[in-house]
Amino acid sequence: METMESTNLLWVVISAFLVFQMQLGFALIETGMVRVKNTINVAMKNLIDTVFGLMFFWLIGYGLMFGSDFSGLIGTDRFMIDGSNLNENGLFFFQAMFATTAATIISGAVAERIKFNAYIIVTIVVTAFIYPLFGHWAWSENGWLKELGFRDFAGSTVVHSVGAWIGLAGAIVLGPRLGKFKHAQIKYFAPSNHNFIVFGVFVLFFAWFGFNAGSLLRFDPRVTSILLNTTLGAAFGGFGGWFISLIYKEKVSVEIFAFGVIAGLVGVTAGCDQFDAKTSAFVGFVSVFVMHFFDLILLKKFKVDDPLSVVGVHGFAGAWGTLAVGIFATLPKDMSRLEFVTVQLIGIASAFGFAFALGLMLFGILAKYNFLRVQKRHEVIGLNVSEHNAKLPWVDTIESIIKIMKTGDIKHKIHEERGTEIGLVAKFFNYLLEIMRQKQIDLQNSNIQLRSKAEIDPLTQTFNRRALLERLKNKNLFHANYSVIMIDIDNFKHVNDTHGHGVGDMVLKELAQIVKTLIRDKDVFARWGGEEFVILANTKEIVEVEKIAEKVRQKVESASFSTVGTITASFGISNPKNPTESFETILEHADKALYQAKKSGKNRVHSW
Repeated sequence: METMESTNLLWVVISAFLVFQMQLGFALIETGMVRVKNTINVAMKNLIDTVFGLMFFWLIGYGLMFGSDFSGLIGTDRFMIDGSNLNENGLFFFQAMFATTAATIISGAVAERIKFNAYIIVTIVVTAFIYPLFGHWAWSENGWLKELGFRDFAGSTVVHSVGAWIGLAGAIVLGPRLGKFKHAQIKYFAPSNHNFIVFGVFVLFFAWFGFNAGSLLRFDPRVTSILLNTTLGAAFGGFGGWFISLIYKEKVSVEIFAFGVIAGLVGVTAGCDQFDAKTSAFVGFVSVFVMHFFDLILLKKFKVDDPLSVVGVHGFAGAWGTLAVGIFATLPKDMSRLEFVTVQLIGIASAFGFAFALGLMLFGILAKYNFLRVQKRHEVIGLNVSEHNAKLPWVDTIESIIKIMKTGDIKHKIHEERGTEIGLVAKFFNYLLEIMRQKQIDLQNSNIQLRSKAEIDPLTQTFNRRALLERLKNKNLFHANYSVIMIDIDNFKHVNDTHGHGVGDMVLKELAQIVKTLIRDKDVFARWGGEEFVILANTKEIVEVEKIAEKVRQKVESASFSTVGTITASFGISNPKNPTESFETILEHADKALYQAKKSGKNRVHSW
């Protein structure tokens, strides 16, 4: 390996520091984009792919990518470098950051439904094999793509598209998140924190200076051109996102604008060392439209659920940036423009075919052994809890509040986290619940009183006609085992005319008291209207009903009423003969029997 000057080595190491910060940027964006119940999980995935990515790139990946070439396909040494070559240490550190970036891109495409340990396996395979092998083809001095003349300066295809194509394979094999495509509608899952998305873009924007300018591997005046081109690509990418969001949404969409900046950065990365300023601006601007167009196709046409638009932002924008090198960059020696474009297309196609095919195999194997996707119930409760047993107190409190609001169950209190702001919210909410519980009790008591007033005849304190009919609602007397007894006071008009209505009312009250002492618990007694009463006797046996009516008749006849001395009453009885008879029919028969009792001399019991 060629020895670097101290200044160049320092520049590479500083650039590696910046590239490392891309992990923080991606972590912020992913955490902001997913739902609250999965934020801890995606943050952990960004941390875990950094750890395992660095380990396995050191163990295997670096050697496959930059080791001594075999047939332009694979490196054969430099595995587990021992650190004795100080210059190589700097190069490894820089390239290791690229490897972890390729892995973390995948995380966004498979977010919110992949098992955590399955993602670790994906990270290992990507950083140890898939990314290093393609990287060897494109960046190793004797790689077959490099020898064809393929150019991808800082990795629009090698890093970003390769990661995106693997992510696409994962999104397809995993399938969409629960509820994403329901009843031919595409459900929008609102991000948990838009601020994190914006903060993450700022971090990525800053870190990308190391990603692109550091790829020169030396510090010379060309660095300024790369930095300028990177800046313009990002800025015009953001401008394109603003333009698209105004056209389609009338207001500036946080996601489209933020992803527009990233797409511009991805697009310009392949040729930032070759483009001039105007070309960089153009490439960045077009990158957003490429991203948006393919994102919509994947979502609406192919129903691919890519939570962070990884495939559009990194895959297709990266492919466009790589193709733009063939269109706009300086031609390699002895190569026409068409030949250069063709070589770039070969590189783009080989990246897609290689990464996507291996991605399908990798995710397919994990799915076959039921090691890929979380269970439905785990996806519903969220991966924070199901994968890490990690809870956010304020999230639990909000979910408890939402559950109470949805179910209307205000019997239980929610947990109060003492000494915290959310604890104060919980305490205040419990105070409101206590007020609501008391109001509910008062309302129930009030309803009972109102219902009682609505159902009870105020004079006789028995059920009124409405209450009786309410109890008969949807009931069949035959199946319910009830018969009807109608009672009518004899000569009641004479009582009213002779003694007045006050006396008549007293007679009705005393008669009702007599009847209530004689009926059984399951019988129902009600004032039907005027001087008429109805008993629903809990039996279909006509003889038994007649005995009940006769007992009441005798008691009324022998009773001494406080105002008129004695009175008599007539009784009409009817029992259900078959299940098809309605209450109205049976009541009509009882009324006819009552008429016969009156006609035959009154103070009698007649049956229909």
